Amino acid sequence: MLCSAVYYHSLHLTMPTIKVETILTRGVVPTVPGADSIAIACGRIFAVGSDAEVAPLAGVATKTIDLAGRAVLPGFIDAHTHFLQLGLAEIGFRIDLIGLSKEDALDRLNNVARERGAGGWVVGLGWDESRWRDRRPFCREDLDRIAVDRPLIAVRLDGHLLIANTAALKRVPPTIPAAEIDATHGVLREEAAFALLRTLSPDRETLREALYAAAAYAQRLGITSVHAMLPPDLNAYMRERGRLPLRVTLCPEVSALEPLAALGVTSGFGDDWLRIGGIGEIFADGSIGAGNAALGEPYADSGERGELNYSAQEITSLIERAEQAGIQTVIHAIGDRAITQVLDAHAAVQTSPDLRHRIEHFELPTLEQIERAGELSLSISMQPNFVGNWSGEEKMYQKRLGKERDSQIDPHRLVVDRGIPLAFGSDCMPISPLYGIHWAVNAPHSSQRLSVEEAIFCYTEAGARLSFEEKEKGRIEAGMLADLVVLDQDPREDQSRISERTVEMTILNGKIVYQRGNEPCE
Repeated sequence: MLCSAVYYHSLHLTMPTIKVETILTRGVVPTVPGADSIAIACGRIFAVGSDAEVAPLAGVATKTIDLAGRAVLPGFIDAHTHFLQLGLAEIGFRIDLIGLSKEDALDRLNNVARERGAGGWVVGLGWDESRWRDRRPFCREDLDRIAVDRPLIAVRLDGHLLIANTAALKRVPPTIPAAEIDATHGVLREEAAFALLRTLSPDRETLREALYAAAAYAQRLGITSVHAMLPPDLNAYMRERGRLPLRVTLCPEVSALEPLAALGVTSGFGDDWLRIGGIGEIFADGSIGAGNAALGEPYADSGERGELNYSAQEITSLIERAEQAGIQTVIHAIGDRAITQVLDAHAAVQTSPDLRHRIEHFELPTLEQIERAGELSLSISMQPNFVGNWSGEEKMYQKRLGKERDSQIDPHRLVVDRGIPLAFGSDCMPISPLYGIHWAVNAPHSSQRLSVEEAIFCYTEAGARLSFEEKEKGRIEAGMLADLVVLDQDPREDQSRISERTVEMTILNGKIVYQRGNEPCE
């Protein structure tokens, strides 16, 4: 079939001679009022309208899919993932501890250590003591009881803290200063933790297997594009460009800034399948769960205030160098003290709105900081699943911050009302967009709540904007890439049960890559 260069923008014009490949019929399109049918040709949306309007586009070879009232949305765009790490857990290279009790997490680590025998590393990911009965994190002794003759580490869900057993502590590279390690409890935080994890890089074939496993996982959740933070191996993505069934925007670590600048690579460089986003994420502070997000007022349970990872001069210099190179910055700032530092740096550099510089998480901003972010034309990437995990009565935010600050955290409503571009990502905690949309709509505090339509926008078109692709994807209209997700029910119908909706089908570039009940299509 020949692909037309002109897309069918109006069903009232003369019918084109081209016949479409696929028509989705008898559906509900929540983002396009009155539409119930979508025609697809050459990997793009050819027409959107009523069944009666779209049906004449069908030819002998057209595949018609009867949606029987199911809902069609733009493919979800997760604007903040650690994608390879997700895949490594999927294939068992890293041990998935998410959602497990303390006892079950230790049992799983113990079983893996026994199966693998002496020698190589065992790395567990995703424990969260805020969900445990004793609320106490792992310590070195817990892991020593599991493995004496092999190095074992367990990384907290947020990635900002890990616990190492004695054997692992003996293998910590000398480049990590001893002063940054709490050897008594086996604790490594922030850069010390990141540096140790970077030394445990899997081989080329393992990385490839992990990428495809993560892509399949994403397809089952209706995700068609991801923004991959701190990819541990850029080459793993480059090798699979155009073959990996997912669209990826890479946000490489700070060390890539100068090499990219020397090559003249700016944000947005690439194609529909793989492109460069911003430098990041750059960690201005840590996390609330790990107790090292930088706060103005002390934590309620510890009396400490967390730490800034950069001086004001360092963060300003980073932003200035990126600005001069035409590269977006992707800066993690959770506590209000870290947010102030980042806002001050952007103001000092006078960054351009054209680069769409990002602040990630933006969990505990003041009203004044929200206003300043708008004045500075910054973009915000937030994670509404954090609300579901940790906000509300008897949850972690209240314990660590107190009730008042829990009611102020993750203020999606206030950010949107100020007109600041807001995109949603998951940070893989968990990666499910429907879980995130559910908690953006059903959050415990009014300052956190969005409408269903607003939450969907944040998980679709807003993510496309952050990667400079809003003219290509994120909306259901003629000419856009045919990346779609079909749900069992319109999420507007029973808003209290959005997280229970089922992904029936995921369409990427006009092809079905996932269908519930079937193996993913090649």
